[in-house]
Parts: sequence; C-alpha cells; structure tokens
Amino acid sequence: MNTNAPRIPEWLIPTAGGAVWGITVALSGVDDLRGFAWSGALLTFAALVVVPLVLRLADEEGDSAASRRLLKLAMALQFPAALLLAVSVATEQGFVALLLAAPWIAVTAEVALAGIAQVAGAKSRSVAGWCRAGGLVYFAVGGAWVAADRIGAFPLGFGMDIVQLTAVHFHYAGLALPVLAGCVLREFPRSRSASLAGFGVLAGVPMVAVGISCTQLGGSELVEVVVTTVLAISGMIVALFQARLALESRWPRASRILWAVAAVSLAFGMTLALLYGIRSLAVPLPWLGIPWMRALHGTANAIGFCLCAAIGWRLAAARRDSVAA
Repeated sequence: MNTNAPRIPEWLIPTAGGAVWGITVALSGVDDLRGFAWSGALLTFAALVVVPLVLRLADEEGDSAASRRLLKLAMALQFPAALLLAVSVATEQGFVALLLAAPWIAVTAEVALAGIAQVAGAKSRSVAGWCRAGGLVYFAVGGAWVAADRIGAFPLGFGMDIVQLTAVHFHYAGLALPVLAGCVLREFPRSRSASLAGFGVLAGVPMVAVGISCTQLGGSELVEVVVTTVLAISGMIVALFQARLALESRWPRASRILWAVAAVSLAFGMTLALLYGIRSLAVPLPWLGIPWMRALHGTANAIGFCLCAAIGWRLAAARRDSVAA
C-alpha cells in the first residue's frame, strides 16, 4: 500500500455533502417542514452529511481486519452513492429511481456486513460495542426501505409517506442513534443505567418497527405503546449522559456546546416519540400527527442530535489524536 498517497481531508465529504444538500433543498422549493418533501430532504441529509460522520465514529482500531476493510470501502463509495441517491429522491418513483438508488442500497448492505464482521471478530464486547455494531447492521434495513420507496412498493399496505419515513428512521434511529449512543456509553462503562439504556436502544429500534407493523396489521396497539416507550426512555437516558459529558471540562469547548444541543434535541425528540407512540391510550397533543412529527421530531433528531453529536465526537477525537501525537 502506498502510504504516501494523498488523503482526503476528513471534513471535506460532509462539508461538500452539506453544500450539495442545501442546493438541492433550495432548488426543490421545500417551504413546509410538515410536508412530504421534507422526508426526502431528511433522507438525503442523512446520506450526504450524517452518515459519513457516523461511519468514521464506527471505525475503531481494535476491530477485525475484515470489518475495517468493509467499512473503509463503504466510506470510499459513500459520497458518490449519496449524490446518486439525491438524484433518485428528486426522480419520480420507478425503475430509474431504483437504479439511481442502487449504489446507496449497496453501501448500506456493505456497512451491515462490516457490523456482522465486528461481532464475529470480537473476543468480548461492551454495551457500547454492541451499540456500534448493531447500528451498522440496522443500516441495511434503511437501505431495503429506500428500495421500496424508490420503486414505489408498499410493504404491509403502508402508504408512500410511511414507507419513506421508515427509510429515514433507519438512517437516523437505526444507524446514527446506536453508534452515537455507543460513543456516550463508552465513557460510563460501570454505570448500570447506561448499560440498560444501551440495550434499550439496541432492542428498541427493531421493536418499534415490529410494533408499528403489528398495529398496521390489526394487532394490539399496546405492543406499539410498550416498545415505543422502551426506545423513548432509553433515548432520554442517553441524552442525560450526553448532557453530563457536556458539563465536563476535559472535553473541547466546541464539543461540549454541540453535545449540550444534542442532549436537549434528543430528549425533545424522544418526548415527542413517546407522546405519539401512546396515542392509542391518550392524546395530550391532538395536533401531533405525522406532519408535525416529521417537522419537529425528524428535524430535532437529524440536525439537533445526530449532526451536533457526531461533529462533537469527531472534534473530541481530533483533540485526542493531536495530544497523543
């Protein structure tokens, strides 16, 4: 391997992705965060900006060689695949849209294989490690729902809105939340509540999908209530630990500010998820339907939590590496 080969600056891809995303949103004329178009914008924001940041956090030196190779290849393919996904989202559903999204779907599958390799190659694994690997595996589910959305399929009879929102969900709650939760929980290895929160996030992400599917198929709505509560409370606990880190002076000031924003955003988003999830039992906010969940919950989680937390951890890692050098 040529060690003298030029390396792409770490911040170039997410910064370029952010610029592309801003241009596409401006050109698409998104003027209401409650509308369907914002779902597509959140999906492309994940692909262009959040995912490259999160994948770097998921790549650690102690992982197996196979896992690291798969993850590095996925990171190399991520940006061009994300650009094609952005074009796909702007294209009418059908074969062409699916073809344009195919490279991104392949990236999600490769990331999932890296997560499986992490588990297979680990002699022992902490809760934080399980969160990291689990997030990588869940990412493939997001790819599968991207495929359904772009071809215009409606699994289980879900409407077009829910299909795309499920794809969005597994990019943020599926990939980013477990990986970022793992970063937080790694700093509290002896905390039982932190461990329970980690397992709650790991179990809660697929369980919420099962609960919503159960409701869709005419099953008991109580299932959705229970699993949504598990994920929401687990996310709130992660937010509390994120806030604790934001108060510690040993971290860079910029990271602490970003983590504080992330903690508040995650707590806010999970509170909305809980209120929406228990709608079959109580409706404290009658206006909190899909449009407002998209606007408030989706935006808070995407920008307030995932983006801010990921940048904060990358800044902290850069400080650590510079001190070590």
